[in-house]
Amino acid sequence: MNLPPKNRLLLPVIWFLTITWLSTKGGISLPGFKLIATDKLAHAAAYALLSWLLLKAYNSKKTSVYRNVWLFAFVYGAFMECIQFTFFPNRFFEFDDMIANGIGAGIGVLVYHFVD
Repeated sequence: MNLPPKNRLLLPVIWFLTITWLSTKGGISLPGFKLIATDKLAHAAAYALLSWLLLKAYNSKKTSVYRNVWLFAFVYGAFMECIQFTFFPNRFFEFDDMIANGIGAGIGVLVYHFVD
């Protein structure tokens, strides 16, 4: 996969850092499984935007790029769930957040494929 020029990576990097900040700021969340909730829609939207911005930066419609972008976003979302649980009091690893992140990343890939 060819790397895009640095200036095309600016928006995805800013959004990546925004997700990191939002995922690590203090807050209280309660464990439980509830896939359809405002919180889950926010997770899906954040990761849809991340995958879409990355695909815009790479400007490629190759299946391998789609797969790698989705995989990156999904693994990053799972990593952030682990970080929240491990290092932040009153935060929990939420499996449904991880699913919402993956679904959102997939939606971002689909939107890029069919709209852009």
